[in-house]
Amino acid sequence: MPEIPTTPLAGSAAHGVAVQDGPVHGVAPHHAVVRGTVVHGAGRGRGLGFPTANVSPDGGTPVPPPAIYSGWLSRRTTGTVHRATISIGTNPTFCDTPEIHTEVYCHDTPGDLYGERVDLWFVARIRDTERFGSVDELLLAAREDVRRSEALLDSAHGRHVRAGLS
Repeated sequence: MPEIPTTPLAGSAAHGVAVQDGPVHGVAPHHAVVRGTVVHGAGRGRGLGFPTANVSPDGGTPVPPPAIYSGWLSRRTTGTVHRATISIGTNPTFCDTPEIHTEVYCHDTPGDLYGERVDLWFVARIRDTERFGSVDELLLAAREDVRRSEALLDSAHGRHVRAGLS
């Protein structure tokens, strides 16, 4: 697996969590970074082949700065843990809103998570969010994000974070 740079991410302190490229720094390996409830979103991800769980973070929960991350989603009602690619940002390709969204693509479940309480455990930052010139460009990037996320989840660090969820 190629190395992921570890340069500081500007502005991360303003979001309440110190985050750099690569492993998510400043967060204990057994600490759920984002806890919240899955809510309805725009529904666009499902139509694009990447259905996402839109997580509304609990009040006071520190959220990492906008970026694409690799991580684990833990369902609090069942204890089930899923491989995940997490997008935190404003959906710049669609220019929806300046509001920050937390959207999670679970690699290994097509299940409906609406209304469920979940914990997101971050493994690594993959890249910045960006505005793409077309939906096709976005889909190419999303496929690569999932590929990289899978590799990160299978890494020693990814397995270490997962072990903390058991």
